[in-house]
Amino acid sequence: MKRIAFTWLKWATLLIGAVILLAACSPAPQVAGGPAAEFAGIECQVFYRPSMGEGFRESTVTFAKGGDRGAVEQDDLGWEAAYWDDEYEGRSLSIAVTGQDTGEELVRQLYQIDREKGLANQFVGGHGFTGLVYVYHPVSTAEMQYFCQAR
Repeated sequence: MKRIAFTWLKWATLLIGAVILLAACSPAPQVAGGPAAEFAGIECQVFYRPSMGEGFRESTVTFAKGGDRGAVEQDDLGWEAAYWDDEYEGRSLSIAVTGQDTGEELVRQLYQIDREKGLANQFVGGHGFTGLVYVYHPVSTAEMQYFCQAR
């Protein structure tokens, strides 16, 4: 009986020690509502060409505050974007490319931005936080490329 009590006490002590060690080694929990990352603006580069053999027409669109919108209208393709900074929904950039002939939306992307971390230009080649995106008109030979970066 004495030997069973000693073994149980040894295992209980070992188990408590393991729990304390795991708790001490765990990462600190992320606390919501920390300081917001400073927003320095977004800059988008938009490139359009009517066909593969032609040069690109370049446009730059910037966003400085919530509610800013921008558009680039070309022959066959249109690009539009809006930056939102909503207290409840958070920060986001919405981008759409449409066919000018039909108004049909060909691409829509939503970039949701972490309020505490902000934006990170993560793509090589200087292609910001979106990467270089290609969109082709479904009927003509028109091509549009774009990327957006944190300023």
